[in-house]
Amino acid sequence: MSDARRSEAARILALTGGDAGRAFEVVERQLSVTVMRTQVLLSLSGIVITVTGFSGEAIARVGVLAKASISLGILLVLAAAVTVILGVLRVRWLTQVLADEPEETLRAALSVRDAKSESLARASWLFAAGFALYCVAIAQLLVNAR
Repeated sequence: MSDARRSEAARILALTGGDAGRAFEVVERQLSVTVMRTQVLLSLSGIVITVTGFSGEAIARVGVLAKASISLGILLVLAAAVTVILGVLRVRWLTQVLADEPEETLRAALSVRDAKSESLARASWLFAAGFALYCVAIAQLLVNAR
């Protein structure tokens, strides 16, 4: 267990006046934030995929750069969605990490939170790269519009 996580667990307990239940709720709320952000990323991914279904063929007809950009972009958006589905939305209840000592429980809960946060961060970078390529493809369509 990292020193940073050990220190954070101690600070959370101090912040809550040693109330293990309230300290547990702090981490639980942080996990809720990752789920909400994951839902936003999945919604945006759904929009990108839907738009591609309607206009992807027209964009791809513009040329090789547009075809490559939209193809790679949609694959990166898909990779971002899969990353958050498997890394954040995978259910692991905090009650599964309960230990006899409150600080040990907090460290385990923080470990769960950190793993989910890292998955969300990776997915965000994948989505951003995919969305950028997607925009390059759309720009190609607009530049070549008659």
